[in-house]
Amino acid sequence: MGMESTINEVATECLICASPDHKPFLQVPNRFQLKQIFNLVRCEQCGFVFLSPRPNEQEILDFYEEEDYQPHQKNAKSITEKIYQKVRTWNNRYKRTLIEKHIPRGSILDYGCGTGEFVLEMQNAGWKTYGFEPAEKAAQVARQYGIEMLNFLKQIKTPVEVITLWHVLEHIHQPTILLNALKNCLSPTGFLIIAVPNRLSLDARIFRNNWVAYDAPRHLYHFRPDDMQSLLHSVGFNIIDYKGLHFDPWYNTLLSVSLEGRNKNNLKKLIVLIKGLTTAILAAIQGFLFQKKNSSVIYIATQSQD
Repeated sequence: MGMESTINEVATECLICASPDHKPFLQVPNRFQLKQIFNLVRCEQCGFVFLSPRPNEQEILDFYEEEDYQPHQKNAKSITEKIYQKVRTWNNRYKRTLIEKHIPRGSILDYGCGTGEFVLEMQNAGWKTYGFEPAEKAAQVARQYGIEMLNFLKQIKTPVEVITLWHVLEHIHQPTILLNALKNCLSPTGFLIIAVPNRLSLDARIFRNNWVAYDAPRHLYHFRPDDMQSLLHSVGFNIIDYKGLHFDPWYNTLLSVSLEGRNKNNLKKLIVLIKGLTTAILAAIQGFLFQKKNSSVIYIATQSQD
């Protein structure tokens, strides 16, 4: 299948149940460097899937410097990138509407805000906003919008009403530590909103190792709804609602088609395209009818009161 990565930080135990026992699940490519192959493993105890071995927190920074990595792009070049930016604009409005059903105005921290477009959407709607982004190139773009960017969470002196992590938690080496830190920044009656890819989605099951949302080695963890429920409960949160990001079945499938069709002849590319179109339609319908089966699931949580 190709050259295996030399990255060698081993994740020794399951994030969800702490079991040390796991078996190989899939080998997946770095979608920007197809010869780099990474291993996903599945916990023998609870079935949680994660990347092991993996880059450490310093090594992984290099994998975000890919020129075509969409979340950190300011200017779109290809058709796929232009679609991504159009979808992002619609998604940001959808996210704001979703939040304002629970709280019409207030303060919000977007952790892992990338180039800041969602924060700008909230800021323009009258919210008090903060952004946090460890990738400096992306953070520089966000600052150009006039967004208040944090270097440390302790800079938040008054707890915020909402904390969002849009496609962020799967990138974090130590999610439990982060969630506990964020809890200290959140009002006791506030909302924690997390969106992550869902490996139980139809597009994930159809495209398997070519499913773009495995995105090795940038994505370290691959959550199912039950995994997220267990993780959040362990740090004192209860999930009160599940929603879907309804463009993600289309977008993830589009990129998965591109990945699977790469280096194939025209006939095989056409077959992959037809497979992708069929998958996208069915995955979108399934995700609309069953929120927990969407390509990406949004988890809306509040702090446990006991």
